[in-house]
Amino acid sequence: MLRFSDTYSPQMLRRGDVFAARQYPRRAFDNLSDPVLNIDWFDMRGPTFPAHPHAGFSAVTYVFADSPNGFANRDSLSGEAVTIAPGALHWSRASGGIIHEETPIAGRGSARGLQIFINLPADRQLDPAAAFHVDANDVVTASGEGWHSRVAVNGVAIGAEPNALPAPVRIEEVQLQPNAHWSSDVPAAWGGIIIVLDGDVTLTNGPALHTSAAVAFATSHGAQLSLTAGEYGARVAIVSGAQLDQPVHSQGPFMLASPEALAERIAAYQAGDFGTIG
Repeated sequence: MLRFSDTYSPQMLRRGDVFAARQYPRRAFDNLSDPVLNIDWFDMRGPTFPAHPHAGFSAVTYVFADSPNGFANRDSLSGEAVTIAPGALHWSRASGGIIHEETPIAGRGSARGLQIFINLPADRQLDPAAAFHVDANDVVTASGEGWHSRVAVNGVAIGAEPNALPAPVRIEEVQLQPNAHWSSDVPAAWGGIIIVLDGDVTLTNGPALHTSAAVAFATSHGAQLSLTAGEYGARVAIVSGAQLDQPVHSQGPFMLASPEALAERIAAYQAGDFGTIG
């Protein structure tokens, strides 16, 4: 059986006229969202955030397939620009520390998608940083009666080294026609977040959700996540994974399982150990 959190309407963050995001922080979901730490549903029109560090978790950028624009991503692993095109996903496993920046490609308009922070197992948080990329053409698609889905990551990383994901994660976007029904199995000891990107849905044995609303879910023994779209259809994003059941100590872009590890990673960044972007 699935347990659901209260329904959450997001906070809005704006930076001038070039960045807006609906924010879904972990504190809103009573830890049911574990291992998902935060999600920002963003619309970014120009350079907003300078190069900045992360440590202790994975920072994942999923650009919607219908986004007008993509990103140029650079990080301290190579310094080379990687294009995150519409429909693609870029996974920065910050682990022990990484510096990165993402900027919409100049002259192509707004980049829209999800920035997802996913926790790492405590014993893997200090691993060397790594990154992998999933092109739009490599995203797995599936269809059924009245629905179509894109699964950007399912359990293991597509096209990455075997241990790219220390714990399994699933990122899926589902488009539903009016009144269509969709369901998916959720493994035992998994949790996650559902965000309604457009339309209305009703969860079986759960709440009704409207555009921009979100709810977290979790199951101890495995269950089926089932939802039905409203009369005008719906589009939802679902991010879930194996729950880690560990503390989260955070300061800005650092999130680790102990205060000692957090302090040590901040000191390492200040000492220049995360490298630079050329």
